[in-house]
This record gives sequence, C-alpha cells and structure tokens, in this order.
Amino acid sequence: MAYPKFKSILLEKDKEEPKVTYLTLNRPDKNNAISIGEEEMTGDIKKAMWEINHDDDCNVVIFRGAGKNFCAGFDLSMVYRVYGGQKGVRPSQRIRLQTDQDQLYGFPQAILDCNKVVMVQVHGWAIEAGLYITKAADIVICAENAKFSQMGQRLAFGGLPTLPIELLMGHTKKVEEILLTGRTISGIEAEEAGYVTKAVPEEDLESEVHNLASAISLLPRDCVVMGKFARRHMLDRLGVTNLKEVILYHSFSTNLKYEDDERELMFIRDREGMGEREAFHKMHEQYEARLNKTKYFRSYRPEKKEAKKE
Repeated sequence: MAYPKFKSILLEKDKEEPKVTYLTLNRPDKNNAISIGEEEMTGDIKKAMWEINHDDDCNVVIFRGAGKNFCAGFDLSMVYRVYGGQKGVRPSQRIRLQTDQDQLYGFPQAILDCNKVVMVQVHGWAIEAGLYITKAADIVICAENAKFSQMGQRLAFGGLPTLPIELLMGHTKKVEEILLTGRTISGIEAEEAGYVTKAVPEEDLESEVHNLASAISLLPRDCVVMGKFARRHMLDRLGVTNLKEVILYHSFSTNLKYEDDERELMFIRDREGMGEREAFHKMHEQYEARLNKTKYFRSYRPEKKEAKKE
C-alpha cells in the first residue's frame, strides 16, 4: 500500500519490516510543534491514522520526531489565534468547542481509535500536546535524557488532565504534581511516573524501538486488531477514552479572566508585543525561579557532555 504525501508528517514503511510503519513529525525547524487545522499537522495525523487502519499489511505504527526533539507541543503562533482570538477580540465558546473537537482533541482521539499497535519513540523534548501522542499510545520508549513537560498547564489549565487516561497512569498523586507544577522531568522519572513504558540510553533508543516493533509485528493481523478493540473497550467502559468532557474543560480554560495582580504572566497578551518565543520564556522564568527554591521538585536539566579533546 502506497501512503499519500503530507504537509507536516512523513508516513513510510520500515525498510526491513513491511508490517511496521513510521509516522515522523516533520517540522524540525519548529521542533515539531503541532500546527492546528485540517491542512496542518492535526489534520495530517487524523488522515494518517485512517491510512494505518486501512492498511492490512501494517501491524505497528511508530511515532517519532525529525531533528533534535520529539515534539514541542502546539505551535505557539497558532494557540488562541486558531479560534479567531486576537487583541480586543475574544472568540465565542462555540468556535472554541468546535475547533477543540475537530483539531486539538480530534487528533489524539484518532490515535486512541487506531486499530493497530501504536508505539512512540521519544528523544529530546516532549512538551504538552506532544504528550497527547504518548498518552494515546500503547507503548512508549524514550531516551533516559529525554525531557517531558506539561508547561502549558501554567498558561491556563492548572492541573487539568489533558486526557482522562492520565488518571490511570502510574501513581495518580505523582501525575497530579507534574500537572500542577508544569515542571520538566527526565525520561527516567517519566518511567517511574508511568508516562512511558521504558527509558533507555539515548544510543540504544532507535534500535530498541525497531527491534521491539519487529517482534510485535509478527502477531497475526486479527490478533493485533482484536487486542486493540478489547483494550479500548475496557477503557471505554471506564470512560477514559471519551474526550468530550476534556474538550469542554479546555474551551472553558482558554476563556479565563486574569486579575490585575496576575496579568504579568499573561502569555496571550505578551505574545502580541514580544512574540511567542520571548513571551513563552518570560512566563516560565518566574515559575522555574520558584521551583528552584525547592530541593526535590526542580525541573530536570541534563548535564551537557563536555566536548572530547583530540
């Protein structure tokens, strides 16, 4: 089966294992930030999941990222603006809800509804919406020095489970703390918290994912699909794969009122004057400064390897 071309992702068969397909987030210049829209990355992922479901020769799909990082979350140049929001214009709830249903939560729903085994290979940063992909997947393998963060919680959400399935991940109290602080955690801590299946040395990441996918791809086609249906049915009965409530809460949370003493941390306002990158760093500097006063809840910052002397 020949896959179509996409604007923001690459969908291609593994050269050695025909039952394994790679879905590569392909905006390396933007650290694979997820662009929002039917002709953007959210739409591309939804269409790719349709292709995977209808490819009878695919048993496993592996998400990975091109370039230095897996995914930097939603494209900050599009956040809020995708609703039609701008300076002096507050978008309606109906537009927020529809956009969230179609795009912001439409793409992880498509991953949850995938009938094949979904694996994720994480290197570098995995931020906010990038974690929607890991949470909706069956198996996640990351580099030990990968960096996971729910920084977007500081923008508007204050601990909102981005997918209900989060509440079944690892130890709930641990996940709640990560959501509330928005701090960065390492791949090793992500494994301890249940965010990922396994953290491995960075140099082993690619081969380990490939070899595990190769083993899983040997399962009979019906076995793979029935297994996915059975697991999803159990999760459906628990209500953790229904994103309708999350769509509603997300829409409400993008319609917050900031009091006068809170306006210094308004990303949406600062973005208009200084750009999204500077506004993003300005907002997080204060949070990180406060977290650095703790001993056990600081953000993970891997030590840089010293250059080898010739």
